[in-house]
Amino acid sequence: MKFGDKLIILRKKNGLSQEELADKLGVSRQSVSKWESNNTYPETDKIVQICNLFDCSMDDLINDKVTDVEGSLRKNKNNINEVWDSLLEFITKSINMFSHMKFTTGLKCVIEMFIIAFLLWLVGLAVCGISSNIIANLFSFFGTRTTSIIENVLSGIFNILWFVIAVITLVHTFKIRYLNYYEDSDNNIGNTDSKNKYKNNNDKDDKNNNKNMNAEREEKNIQNEKNRPFAFLSILSKIVLFFLKFIVFWIAFSSIFVLIGLVIGFVISLAFIPTNIIFVGSTLALGSGVSIAVLFLLLCIYFIMSRKVNVKAFIITFISSLIIFGVGIGICCLSIKNFDIIEKNESKNLTGEKITIPVQDDLTILSRDLYEYNYVIDDTLADDSIEIEALYNHDIKQIDTKLVEENKMNIYKIHGDFNTDYKENYKLFIEDLKNNKIDLDHLDSSINGLTIRANSKNINKLISNLEKVYLLEKVNNGNTIKVIRHRYKVEIINGRFVEYDARKDELIYKENAPKDYKCSRTVRKDTWGEFIQYDCTSPDEYYDYEVYNDEFEEDYD
Repeated sequence: MKFGDKLIILRKKNGLSQEELADKLGVSRQSVSKWESNNTYPETDKIVQICNLFDCSMDDLINDKVTDVEGSLRKNKNNINEVWDSLLEFITKSINMFSHMKFTTGLKCVIEMFIIAFLLWLVGLAVCGISSNIIANLFSFFGTRTTSIIENVLSGIFNILWFVIAVITLVHTFKIRYLNYYEDSDNNIGNTDSKNKYKNNNDKDDKNNNKNMNAEREEKNIQNEKNRPFAFLSILSKIVLFFLKFIVFWIAFSSIFVLIGLVIGFVISLAFIPTNIIFVGSTLALGSGVSIAVLFLLLCIYFIMSRKVNVKAFIITFISSLIIFGVGIGICCLSIKNFDIIEKNESKNLTGEKITIPVQDDLTILSRDLYEYNYVIDDTLADDSIEIEALYNHDIKQIDTKLVEENKMNIYKIHGDFNTDYKENYKLFIEDLKNNKIDLDHLDSSINGLTIRANSKNINKLISNLEKVYLLEKVNNGNTIKVIRHRYKVEIINGRFVEYDARKDELIYKENAPKDYKCSRTVRKDTWGEFIQYDCTSPDEYYDYEVYNDEFEEDYD
């Protein structure tokens, strides 16, 4: 491979144009163009400057037998001997510097490095903690334990990563702040004499003097080895870069799902534009969100692939997307102002449905949709029947009922659900949008009210049974008793081997319960009365607390 072809590869690898390279070498762009076209060769001093600039050997640059100049460059950079020598060089220079320093100056250096290290440690605590928590939450759907393990692993990786970054920062700061200054001071007199002698020998010829001064300036810029990091820091930097690219890869992977969601939202919003002007604003906002998400994804890909970014194009696109996003949000806000929001219980299409159930021992009537129930005393009803009236919108909803046994009580559960005829629900939704109104009842599947009718004996029995399971608040109004259901009356911590018998107010130990498994009972007070807490936690089984909570929530639903 010829010299010109190698020069093109090195120039592009370092992200330089012909003009920028010519400026660094103190020549014209035409000269660089001629070198790259192999029409002419640079002078020896320029070849030396090129080798220093691109950190390659002269043989690799001018020897036509060397075809892989990048591979040779990587080989030189990754040479383990060079890494080891640079580490020894750093230690030697540091020892020499401290041995020639005054005690006060050395103490100042140590204190300054300690302060920088302390600040890096504080920043690392915040960055590592927040980063590991955010990324671990992306995997929260795996469960609490898995998320905790992922968070601990990420925390360890981030701590190691930040430690490497802190070492690089501290060593490089020490090198620039003290080592370079020490070397400059040590060589200052000799360099000054050389420069004065060099200038005096050329005072007779102004043109040559200017040329030499420019050459000297360029030589300082190119051969500024003191500002380059040591080779062992380069290895650490590559490790950091690898982990950063790994993290960015997962962030980019997660952002793909965000982008897909934004695209889906954009398409749906676009289809609803004829319905209401609010969707014009949401379409603009989602479209700009898609644009920003694409920009972010491209930035991640460019970083992973070490590609150069067209900063100007990215900035223009980002600012334009923000402007469009602001316009879209503004249109949405102006449109929402014209909407009439109808509360759930104010809907005009609510009708009741009556259900008659037989009286059973330890019967309780519950609805997960509601916390308030109306018990109406009607002594004309027979002793063996109870009437339940569920209030809901029959056009879009239906009710589901089932009789189950929980806490040794017979619980009649009733809750609402949307009809399987989704076309009717869709029509109501579209009609609401066209009329600039939002009926909250059309968005919620739960029933709107529950009235329970029975004679006084059965009403008192139903409320009494409900009090065995929940803390209640009761409001009497003639023959109607409004009952507000609050928290569970019994709370069991780590109760995998027990079940509560609400009829007898006692715990029942299961057959598979360990022999030393015991629960302590504590009566506590709450705003709505006394509740019971059973603590069945032991040091070896504490980990089961989260499992119990998950099971408790599933049973509650």
